[in-house]
Amino acid sequence: MEMDPEKGMEANTKKWRNAEIPAANGHGTARSLAKIYGVLANGGSRDGVHVLKPETIELARQTQSDGRDLVLGRMHTRFGLGFMLGTEHVSMGPGQGAFGHGGAGGSLGFADPDNKVSLGFVMNQMHPGITAWKTATDVADSVYSNL
Repeated sequence: MEMDPEKGMEANTKKWRNAEIPAANGHGTARSLAKIYGVLANGGSRDGVHVLKPETIELARQTQSDGRDLVLGRMHTRFGLGFMLGTEHVSMGPGQGAFGHGGAGGSLGFADPDNKVSLGFVMNQMHPGITAWKTATDVADSVYSNL
């Protein structure tokens, strides 16, 4: 991403927000993230609308890759089918069953079917680091410590 001291990050521009980039630039609120992950944390259905079958959710939680990520600064990552899984860098609760994804700049959303918990965290200003998830994971840890 390009950084301009006067304008901020390229991702905060109208041009970026209007682009359709499948692997990036998803936009939403913390509430919308928590809502969709809440559906996934509770079996895949809500109000008669089926998003994913429970069997598909189980597949999403199974580790497909586990190791150093060459894209994300060589940090340790784990991925299921289409979703990140928790690691020491990205806390998604106390167990290994949660799945979701962190976003550039510090956002995080996840579903934890074992505890029936979902979380959506976004910031009002994007952090310049692509893996700036510390605040989000601190919030997640706080949620679990208060259950």
